[in-house]
Amino acid sequence: MRLKLWVLVLLACAAAPTAAAGEKLAGKVLDAAAFSKVRTYCVDTSNLKGPVYPGDVPRPQEFDVRELVNRESERKGLLSKLPWKLEADCSAPDVGAIVRFDFRLVPGILVLAPAGGENSQPRPPAQNYWRAELQVTDKASTRVVYKVEGNPVDSRLVSTAEQGIRPVDQPAAVEVPVQRYHVLRQDAAYHALAALVSDVKTISKNP
Repeated sequence: MRLKLWVLVLLACAAAPTAAAGEKLAGKVLDAAAFSKVRTYCVDTSNLKGPVYPGDVPRPQEFDVRELVNRESERKGLLSKLPWKLEADCSAPDVGAIVRFDFRLVPGILVLAPAGGENSQPRPPAQNYWRAELQVTDKASTRVVYKVEGNPVDSRLVSTAEQGIRPVDQPAAVEVPVQRYHVLRQDAAYHALAALVSDVKTISKNP
């Protein structure tokens, strides 16, 4: 009985530093071994085939990811903080991982104000926003090894009344401010990318 107790104490002591050193990750690591081996990566946009609204650029979602990558590759950008080497061509032989984004328009929830009474407030508008999902795929095995989601943070960006974004249940013929969609998508993708950078740094500190 005493021996069993000492074994439990030793196991608890051994586990304590790991638990103390661990930090909560923003995303989900699906294959820790493959994810920790990534040193070189590329960004693939071939999967992005979102809708093109009147007056928009061709392949608008691909445009947003490329804009984000170009901007965040600058000296003080997010990608300069990622300890991986970015390759422009995913067919390059030294690419170890492929980063892909996916976007979906999420309908907002309409919050009803209390009915009647002198303290009742106007009903707030429903808010729609773009959600970005980022996936890291091991090139050799084609397995997804990490994924995380990002949402636009500034609530002022997602008000359908303030910005004029059409609700998702209205026909596509309704005119939409396409520039606002670009802002929402890039903001969501930025926060997904920021989560990836943070998680890579956390894992490198606590392997």
